Amino acid sequence: MAQSQHLRGARISRYLTGNCTSMWYRLVQSLYLGLAIAVLGVFIYAFPVGQAWEEETGLSVLFRLRGQRPAPQEVVVVAIDGRSSRQLNLERDMRDWPRSLYARLTDRLAAAGAAVIVFDIYFRDPGAAEYDRQFASAIERAGNVLLFGYLEREFLDNKAGGKLLEVERLRPPIDLFARPAADIAPFVLPKVPARVSRFWTFYGANELASLPVAALEQYAAPVWPVLSALVGEGDSRLPGNSIAAVRARLRADPSLTRRLLQRVSSGQIDMDADHRKRLSALLALYLSVDSPYLNFYGPPRSISTLSFQSLLSGEERALPMLRDKVVFIGFSERTQPGQKDNFYTVFSQPSGLDIGGVEIAATAFANLLQRETIMPPGGTALWLVFFWGFLISTLFRALPAYWNIGAGLLAAGLYFLITYQLFAQASSWLPWTIPLLVQTPLALFAALLWHYRDAHRGHRQLRDIFGYYLPGEIIDRLAHDTRQALEQNETAFGVCMATDAEQYTRLAERMRPADLQQFMNRYYEVLFAPVRSRGGMISDVVGDAMLAVWSAPADDARLRQKACEAALDIVAALEQSTQAPLLPTRIGLHAGAMVLSHIGAIDHYEYRAVGDIVNTASRIENFNKPLGTSVLVSRQTVQGVEGLVTRGLGTFTLRGKQQALELCELVCRVEELSDATRRLHACFGDALAAYQAGDWEHAMMLFRKLLSRYPDDGPSRYYLKRCENRQNYA
Repeated sequence: MAQSQHLRGARISRYLTGNCTSMWYRLVQSLYLGLAIAVLGVFIYAFPVGQAWEEETGLSVLFRLRGQRPAPQEVVVVAIDGRSSRQLNLERDMRDWPRSLYARLTDRLAAAGAAVIVFDIYFRDPGAAEYDRQFASAIERAGNVLLFGYLEREFLDNKAGGKLLEVERLRPPIDLFARPAADIAPFVLPKVPARVSRFWTFYGANELASLPVAALEQYAAPVWPVLSALVGEGDSRLPGNSIAAVRARLRADPSLTRRLLQRVSSGQIDMDADHRKRLSALLALYLSVDSPYLNFYGPPRSISTLSFQSLLSGEERALPMLRDKVVFIGFSERTQPGQKDNFYTVFSQPSGLDIGGVEIAATAFANLLQRETIMPPGGTALWLVFFWGFLISTLFRALPAYWNIGAGLLAAGLYFLITYQLFAQASSWLPWTIPLLVQTPLALFAALLWHYRDAHRGHRQLRDIFGYYLPGEIIDRLAHDTRQALEQNETAFGVCMATDAEQYTRLAERMRPADLQQFMNRYYEVLFAPVRSRGGMISDVVGDAMLAVWSAPADDARLRQKACEAALDIVAALEQSTQAPLLPTRIGLHAGAMVLSHIGAIDHYEYRAVGDIVNTASRIENFNKPLGTSVLVSRQTVQGVEGLVTRGLGTFTLRGKQQALELCELVCRVEELSDATRRLHACFGDALAAYQAGDWEHAMMLFRKLLSRYPDDGPSRYYLKRCENRQNYA
């Protein structure tokens, strides 16, 4: 192999000596490099981690560079804030306010000529009867009030498949308000780890219209007869089910929707500019994806915002600005300490102030109306990433080495300028982090490597040169397996705790699901509290099992001690618990290398520990069963830990493991050690020593003697049985 590589290198060197062949060889190299960088960029971008990086970093930078911009005048937010509650002498929870206030507000908004009134408040429970009637009457008088509906998720048994079925139902507000309301809709934001950047237009299998969509459809009410006639419905007055029918028809037939949008936008249908705008927005909505990206207008309160209290107090100068506007009503605070119903976004302030849910809903409506939601780059982005990677790599390889950095900076700057201008002017989002922060540096680096290879005629000289700047193994990894180099994770030290409840299956069979759910919630309260108080993190909960981790950059005895003390705290808390029935719990602890990372795909990720330590801790926990113990730890977990009492139980090869592991029983703290336990440990140590020495008869005698004094000692029973089995086989 080495000889063949040497011969091949010699042939290439000879091949490069000719001017014509050298130029041809460089061209081939350029094509290979361009193809490799292009494919690498597509590979990274196609994975969820690449798209998440593009969203978290790329989209955020574009928003911040663009900064605040004027919000559309058609939408206004009425903010229920701490100032309003103080001036009205009411509680901060707006759901508990007298409904008469909402009735007055609705009447004032209707009198001011508001086109649509949207309450981003869930009126789940009845209030004072008279006030509720006043609010219901105001809703009926206005005729254009939309109410928030809560989307409730339920899990039902699927007896056929054995799995839980997830069912989502829309829970409307109380019937007194729901009947006169123009529409009821939820406002659902996609699941993301932390930052809100998207919203649902239509959600779930039933394609429920979200609150911003319902607001747009209500705002477009004047053009519904025209749209109905175009689609073929022909009704001049459309009831709610007809709106749903037209919507379903247009969403099911995108080609029809595109033709209608083209006719409306080109002026083929006679209508004024305002109605044309509303109808175009509606048709564009039905063509869009179900979860577009929010096109934020800036930090909190970038959308025109009026105080709830100022409108009730009769501030007349605010009323004219409400005519023909869509008014969203909900909680929106000016300061971080008073926040409720707020979400972390790209424009969240350093002070901690986030954007309120009602302003996000208003932003979504404004985006739909202006047809400026930010659409995901989609398949076009893959071609762009491929083209850029190929172009920049070919350029770097074709140019002399001393031109590469300047050309790279110029090309990257031009690419980013175009990306920013398209985003700022047309709300078009093109990927730039992977092209500029991954492909361009990698292409530059690879091209420079090739330039050095050409200059020094061989891989060894190239490695010698770059060895001054990077370790040899890193250079080899980048040269031979770029994917592995990019995806490699740094490991950390950690302690993993695995728990499992005994008799859970029997308990689940006897209890109703609702009772079992409440019982397990109380059970996990007992487990979680010690873990968190000792600095641990709950990594996973499945059924009756919990996985907790403690992590540090390197091995730390204090970290291992915290995990052990948490285990003892759990045992003590369970013993002191008054909850019935009792649920004995087995615990296993193991320490070693692990990686904490986000595991998942698409729109759902979980942050958890990865590594053999997790599997080993689970195996240790499970080994409590044959040993008859409650808390087992590996010897390396308690090595060097002070203040704890442990009992060595021997070395075992756990199920599914190849290497034997020394296990200890974690008993108690030193100050809690009793004389009886001390004698038990001493006697057990003698018996275990006899067993490990192969003296089965003496070991049996010692274990039997020990069990006569301590009949409940599980490890003694385990070893006595092992001795008896060996005697039988002897």
